Amino acid sequence: MNAIDPTGANTYSNMGGKAAAKGELNMDTFLRLLTVQLANQNPLEPMNDRDFFAQMAQLGQVEGMDGLQESLNTLNGAAMIGKTVTAVRPMTDADSGGVNSLVTGTVTRITVRDGKQILGLKEANGGIVEVEMGGIREISG
Repeated sequence: MNAIDPTGANTYSNMGGKAAAKGELNMDTFLRLLTVQLANQNPLEPMNDRDFFAQMAQLGQVEGMDGLQESLNTLNGAAMIGKTVTAVRPMTDADSGGVNSLVTGTVTRITVRDGKQILGLKEANGGIVEVEMGGIREISG
């Protein structure tokens, strides 16, 4: 007896992969959804102008909130300069067995790379370790 392979919605929707998490939705996704909505509307009952402009206003709000969040994260990182922080050390080699360890150091700089805030921690031995803001576990004066 042959096994029946389940077919997901991605096969028919041409999405090509799993859907992005809610936190990953951005302006590009919003524009794609709006374009699909406009392309598939009933020509005999087109979208109301008011609805269209309301969605464009929502797009502006999404864009503004993304910028605000990035600025807030950078401000939070800048406020940590000079503070002692414990964070998850990024994996640097395969010898660690896939387990990240913690690193403690003084924040000396913040760098924005690919939209992520990276803190430079100066360890007791003088070395600098770069950690992401999301990896911070403890902050002390």
